[in-house]
Amino acid sequence: MNERLSKSKSSSVILSMLAVLVIILTSAALNMLLPYLMTGDIHTVIARPENLSDPAYAGALAGVLLLVFLLMVGVGAYWLYKFFGEAYFGVRGAWRWMLFGLFFALLSQLAIWLFPDNAVMDWVWPLVSAIVAFFLSRWLIPLRR
Repeated sequence: MNERLSKSKSSSVILSMLAVLVIILTSAALNMLLPYLMTGDIHTVIARPENLSDPAYAGALAGVLLLVFLLMVGVGAYWLYKFFGEAYFGVRGAWRWMLFGLFFALLSQLAIWLFPDNAVMDWVWPLVSAIVAFFLSRWLIPLRR
């Protein structure tokens, strides 16, 4: 399995996709599932849930989400292939990138909770979150030389 995830363009896409999926699922759980479970009211998550039964709205939402997902995967795969060495690939690399996605989503949400209307933190904190998440995941799953 480790050989299939050695440094290549297809491996970069797979590893990037894993990280982005973890980011999206964690963010969805924190932003949608948690408020719904706390209040029991779907209106706290979606202003007009009846719009989701309309195929035009649901299709547009799915299309936009797919486009954002592919854009994030593409950018992540490019950076991973271009700027990271062989040590960041393989099975250990896959686990490391999934941990990165988890920590990045958690830290990003923490800023939203702590600084809800701070414009400076809207662009500073994601950068800080990415750096902290990267080194925290690298510390938990060290590189093999």
